[in-house]
Amino acid sequence: MRMSRGPNENYVKSRVPRGFHLDVARKIQMALASRVVEEDLININNVDLVAGIDVAYINHKDTEIGISVASTYSISRSSIIEWSCWVGSIIFPYVPTLLSFRELKPVVNAYLRLRTKPQVVLIDGHGRAHPYRLGIASHFGVCLRIPTIGVAKSLLYGRMEGTEGPVLDVSTNEVIGWTVQCAPTKPTYVSVGYGISLGSAVNLVKRMCVGSQMPIPILHSHNTANSLKRRITKRLMGETTFEELDSECKASMGNYLS
Repeated sequence: MRMSRGPNENYVKSRVPRGFHLDVARKIQMALASRVVEEDLININNVDLVAGIDVAYINHKDTEIGISVASTYSISRSSIIEWSCWVGSIIFPYVPTLLSFRELKPVVNAYLRLRTKPQVVLIDGHGRAHPYRLGIASHFGVCLRIPTIGVAKSLLYGRMEGTEGPVLDVSTNEVIGWTVQCAPTKPTYVSVGYGISLGSAVNLVKRMCVGSQMPIPILHSHNTANSLKRRITKRLMGETTFEELDSECKASMGNYLS
């Protein structure tokens, strides 16, 4: 059995930047969580275009740089048809349960640069499988009103038994996610982000498993973000502005749409 009760709130409070009000953030999370729709707002049988979004980071001097990539996969064509990217400064540190306060900006910016908008978005992170029911996938979906699924490599909150099956709330036994076996040895944690049922989310993710922990769209974004990270790290050896780095990112996109 795997189980996580999530991080202690005192630990979380010790990690947030000075001037950040954790109590206000929790109220925002609970308010937005009440707006999450956990039913299919689209016909899941008609879904073809699915995007996956991931973010890589570079620590440079006193600055942290985020590189976000959104990749759109066509199920009918079995291929990535487009990807977009964004580069910019990140001011909020990584704090468990507050990932969306760090990654929402780069994730949204990469998504907005897609020329062909997907029907469903997969985000590397949790949705409802979160102590406050608002992981980054739910935060993104509620704000943009887009069917969204959280797909994560580790368990943030909940308990589960075996390699596949429900993720349960540790206090209420409510089903808050599902574990699937995309990779041979490592579980993948799926949860509702917004506008899709858990059953549909699990079925859709399984259709895009290729032996890796992450389904194809997120895997492509992860690999592309890390490739861009290596290129941009070389550019940072000189005097380079964020605008120039973002231009480097956009130039990499090219004319990929097919």
